[in-house]
Amino acid sequence: MYRLATAIIIAAALSSVNVKAQQVSQTRTIVNNMMDAIKKAKGYSYIMKGSEKLLGKKEFNVTDLYTKISVSPRKLYGRVESEPNKGTQMLYVEGEREGKIQVKAGRFIPSIKLSPFSGLLTKDQHHTLLSAGFTFVWKVINDGIKRAEAQKGFDQVFKYVGDVTYGGKKCYKITVEDPTYTITTYTAKKGETLYAIAQKLLVPEYNIMEMNGLKGFDADLSGKVLKVPTSYAKKSVLYIDKETNHPIYQEMFDNNGLFEKYEYSNLVINPAFAADEFTTDCKDYSF
Repeated sequence: MYRLATAIIIAAALSSVNVKAQQVSQTRTIVNNMMDAIKKAKGYSYIMKGSEKLLGKKEFNVTDLYTKISVSPRKLYGRVESEPNKGTQMLYVEGEREGKIQVKAGRFIPSIKLSPFSGLLTKDQHHTLLSAGFTFVWKVINDGIKRAEAQKGFDQVFKYVGDVTYGGKKCYKITVEDPTYTITTYTAKKGETLYAIAQKLLVPEYNIMEMNGLKGFDADLSGKVLKVPTSYAKKSVLYIDKETNHPIYQEMFDNNGLFEKYEYSNLVINPAFAADEFTTDCKDYSF
């Protein structure tokens, strides 16, 4: 009788371990498939609704942006679909226009070239047009994977918590919680801007601005000692489309709660772009 009871206990323990291993394996598979899908994509078109917390306020700025992207070489077209800047068009091509964006703000206003970091383009925004797409998301998640693995804690950081339906798409729901999230300092190198630091550290421009009372993306921060978060977010929630393996819904939280949310619709991966798609001569644009 004692042997039978012992065997039952051992079997139950092994079963629990196996179930946990299967759950971890499923989470890792979902995340790996997402990373592979993003890395393989050569271009996109989509509508993104961005909800971004305004500096020093509880309110959020909400912008709908129709976007077309060629990943490499980097080419971007954006058209604002929401008020108050509805109809504004932006065109960026790596290596052209001295790194500036061609902007057409209205039907009767001549188009102009602006720095991607110009206050006219980044007012109340968390990111520049240069961050459009999923490449930066891939870098942030990849960094999180590396740091979690270094602590042998992937399954404590990344968790598959079930399925959801979003925008008519069946999705995996993944949460990412960073137990090491905290605030540290960074001394800006000579010539470094807000954008450069955010790209280097893989943290939000918004948090750097909020923590240090900064107002713009293009200020030279050389030598300044800045407060910065140690990772992009304390917690993130991702809905990963089962068909495309792309994160079509993203929520990011810091110590004060939700600070940004991005929702993607009409996502097309590797669309067939016309030869003039990323030029001012494209018949669909009005530059």
